[in-house]
Amino acid sequence: MILRHVLDKAMRRLALLLALLAAAPSAQAAEQRIYSYDAADQKTRELIGSGLTFVFDKGLLAMRVKEILSTEARASIFVDPVGEKELGVRLDRLLPPADWAGDIYRIADREQGPGMVRAFCSGSSKGWLIMTPLKANRRLIVHAVGDDPSGGPPRLCATLRFAFRGEWTTPPAIGVMPNMSNLDLWR
Repeated sequence: MILRHVLDKAMRRLALLLALLAAAPSAQAAEQRIYSYDAADQKTRELIGSGLTFVFDKGLLAMRVKEILSTEARASIFVDPVGEKELGVRLDRLLPPADWAGDIYRIADREQGPGMVRAFCSGSSKGWLIMTPLKANRRLIVHAVGDDPSGGPPRLCATLRFAFRGEWTTPPAIGVMPNMSNLDLWR
């Protein structure tokens, strides 16, 4: 009986610890990464040029894209993760069956966001990107979706295909100094 009580108490503590870890801000465990991708087909090159660069946070369990930059022009957009509910239509009604899985991001209506929405989806004022997970040395598919100007459900406007180009290194966090104890600065 005592052993059971001790085990129950230990299990409750473990459950509480796991709940706290799951609820902790992911920014502490996340690290910023930057991947660049080249356009993999002619249609993608026509819409965006030579490629895109994605700035994202990679945590223990998930990733979150924050900004997307053009690799050949001074243009960038910010994106916010959203759920399928925001689209108001199920993904299986928008995308081919093999492409239902993916993260959905709303294109923010600041910076060059509205211009990108218009470039991808003529007549649309709101836009979303549905993309496969960013992974090193893997292809990336991005579906551009826009609202229907006539008030209907959102529509698939373009499917963009990319080939992984490389990962950029990011500077150390503010306040973190490299270890220079082995350098003789007074030579």
